[in-house]
Amino acid sequence: MSKMPLEPDSPEPDPFTSEQWQTDGGSRLDMVIDVRVWSSKTTGDLRARLGKATDVVCDSCGLPSLEVGALLCDDVRMSELNGQFRGKPTPTNVLSFPAGDEAGPEVERAAPGEIAIAFETVRDEAARDGKPFGDHLVHLWIHGLLHLMGHDHETDAEAEVMESTETRLLAMLGISDPYAGADGGAAP
Repeated sequence: MSKMPLEPDSPEPDPFTSEQWQTDGGSRLDMVIDVRVWSSKTTGDLRARLGKATDVVCDSCGLPSLEVGALLCDDVRMSELNGQFRGKPTPTNVLSFPAGDEAGPEVERAAPGEIAIAFETVRDEAARDGKPFGDHLVHLWIHGLLHLMGHDHETDAEAEVMESTETRLLAMLGISDPYAGADGGAAP
C-alpha cells in the first residue's frame, strides 16, 4: 500500500525524536535528536561512546551519576540558540546551558544542565582537522560536560586548566590530544 501524501494544511512531521540513554555508571542522557541530520546509524554508534565519556568524567571528577539533557541539532537550530543566548547568530559546535544545581558526591544523580551539539559544524571541523567524527564529538561532549561543572576558558589560565582536563579525560578513552599542534590550543 502506498503512503498517502500529507494534505497541504497538515503539519510537517516532527523532525525530532527523544531517547533516554542509560550509561553503565548510572547516568541518564535525555537526548533530543534531529533525525534530518543525525542518522540512526550515527547516533547508534555514538550512544556507547557518549555514555562511556560521561562515566569517565563522573569517575575522574568525583561526581555522582548525572542526568544531562542534550540536543543533537543542525546548524540552523544552533545558530538560533547561539543568537538567543550569546548574541552570536552563527553556528557553533557546542553550547552548554548550566542549570546551577550542585553536583557533589552527596547527590545521587546531579542534573547539571543541557548541551547542544550541531552536526554540520562538528562534521566539517572533524574533516578540516583530519579527526575522526566520533572522536571530535566525544571531545565536544566532554567540553560541554566540563562547562556544566563550572569550567570555563575565558582567561588563558582557565583555558589551560580546561584543556589539560579534556586531554587527560580523552586519553582515558583512547582519544589523542585534540590540541596537539594547535596554535595556543584554541577552545572548541
